Amino acid sequence: MAHPLGYTRSAPAPGVDAFTPEDDVARLVRTLHESGTLRALHGLVAQFAEVNAVLLDRLNTEEGKNGLANLLILLRGLGHLDADGTDRFVKALTDGLDAAGDRLKNDDDPPNLIQLAAKLRSPEVRRGLDATLTLIGTLGQRLGNGT
Repeated sequence: MAHPLGYTRSAPAPGVDAFTPEDDVARLVRTLHESGTLRALHGLVAQFAEVNAVLLDRLNTEEGKNGLANLLILLRGLGHLDADGTDRFVKALTDGLDAAGDRLKNDDDPPNLIQLAAKLRSPEVRRGLDATLTLIGTLGQRLGNGT
């Protein structure tokens, strides 16, 4: 499962027992101001009616309706995925893409068929092929069933 974000409470100034709520609000406003977030929020709120009108106009198109429906379908699908498994998959995919990119940058001659066949002896390659073929088989099965 995903790990929670860490949070460390900042210590009050020396000689002060604890922050008051007013101190917390003042620090929050200062942080929002210094980061530029407060100015962006102010601009958004000041133009709220115009932003809503543009957003609703875009959503009221065929593309907007399809996009929103597709987004909801994706979110529903993501809700069914195990976070740890997804994390492992994304890390493996990222590492694999990095390795493939490094291989493509290599100026060596491409491997011959015997060298490629030798890679099939690697348990990692066979594990990756099995996962890929399982994915493709499941896709084919579901697409054939219409589900």
